[in-house]
Amino acid sequence: MRYAALVGVVVAGACGPTAFIPPPPSPQRVYAIGEVDERPEVVLHYPAGGSDGVVVVRVVIDSAGNPEPATAEVVQGSDSVLVGAARTLVLKTLFRPARVRGRVVQVLVEVPVEFSAVSQPAITLHIAGDVYGETELQERPHLVSGPTLSYPASLLLSRISGRVIIEAVIDTTGRVEDGTLRVVESSDARFNQAAKDYVRGARFVAGRIAGRAVRVRFEMPVEFKLPTRD
Repeated sequence: MRYAALVGVVVAGACGPTAFIPPPPSPQRVYAIGEVDERPEVVLHYPAGGSDGVVVVRVVIDSAGNPEPATAEVVQGSDSVLVGAARTLVLKTLFRPARVRGRVVQVLVEVPVEFSAVSQPAITLHIAGDVYGETELQERPHLVSGPTLSYPASLLLSRISGRVIIEAVIDTTGRVEDGTLRVVESSDARFNQAAKDYVRGARFVAGRIAGRAVRVRFEMPVEFKLPTRD
């Protein structure tokens, strides 16, 4: 029993099998934004003036929430005044660190800095890649087009109508992200697959914050209505 425990073999004892505990995340590794359980968030803002424009700064946020200056790279923006102000702003911003299984980790993020002479506050920051709720948006996504809705034949013949609410993440191009579809509510489970296929093939105008397209967790009702008889 002692030897088995030393080499990591799970041994069933009087109290049952030993639960597998994953190793803690590495403090040296830089994680991608999609790998972390909690994304870094801006907790201090340093406003700056200037003309309208957007500058995107790619930077590593360390496990203490500090941007690492040596990693900062401007990936969007050509106005030298805005670029300088955006880089300074990001490097002077303290973030809430990203986490994996509760442990703080380093993470590579892209921070869009949006300059507007008329908005208050002057700069809006959000982390590229975040998924927003509909209530957080200034412009909600809306349907542009969809495939033909396939009415299940057995339900149509039985003259059964229905309604399914589908939740999905709409990306910045207005498409549903693979693997994000789920049924929130359904009047009849036999409608579910047809409803999911419809939303998967639909196209939307993307949701926006401060004029910038963002990923949105979106709920959409799909109605199955019987054709009217003459």
